[in-house]
Amino acid sequence: MSSSLTIFFFFFFASTFLYYSSNSFNITNILNEHDDFSTFNQLLSETQLASTINKRQTITVLVVSNGALSSLSGQPTAVIKKILSLHIVLDYYDQKKLKNLSKKSVLLTTLFQSSGLARGQQGFLNATVTKDGDVAFGSAVPGSSLDAQLQDTVAALPFNISVLHISSAIMIDVKGDNAPTASPLSPVSSPPRPAESPNDDGHDFDEPPSSAPGAAAADGPSENAGSANGVSRIDSQPVFAFTLLMSSIWWFMA
Repeated sequence: MSSSLTIFFFFFFASTFLYYSSNSFNITNILNEHDDFSTFNQLLSETQLASTINKRQTITVLVVSNGALSSLSGQPTAVIKKILSLHIVLDYYDQKKLKNLSKKSVLLTTLFQSSGLARGQQGFLNATVTKDGDVAFGSAVPGSSLDAQLQDTVAALPFNISVLHISSAIMIDVKGDNAPTASPLSPVSSPPRPAESPNDDGHDFDEPPSSAPGAAAADGPSENAGSANGVSRIDSQPVFAFTLLMSSIWWFMA
């Protein structure tokens, strides 16, 4: 009986460790290791977008350095939250995947789109591979320019989280946009759903993540997406059900 109990606890703690280490990350801890993004990191926490990011299983965060965030200076918190949520893509994209898009220009679904607060194409980003092989981002709103250039990778944990440095914030006019322009039942003003974004679940900012894996994107998973340098993996999901199940097994063995 003692031997069986020892084996049980060994597998219990091993399973719990694997569960914690394979399902989560912490964007605040990732950016804490990079002073250049301290303002962006602080704004994610102040708008509670950091906790929303950490609840997701698959995400790409486009971060902007401190010196390139002047466009957000003095803006209301509600506006900042909408703008920052436009920089959170609901799928996994690293540099290699972006530069090898089968189509040179693609729409990316963002957290702003899933909030239901975006009007028209406001919740989508246009990612385009230029003639020089670089990647440029901009709003998908007609007439918008592609001003944000992909700089480098901050951190990558395939296929859960990719943190990419872009040259400038992607701005859209969201002042006074306090509600969707149409009922959720009305398809009239809803933009077409891009095939590249399987994780768009239509929930508000703080809704729990969808279970769709980022590896199922149309362009497929990238290989050797980079090291997980700086990625702190802290699980925020309870394991109560798992513990209860294992306890039941132990009582049965006893």
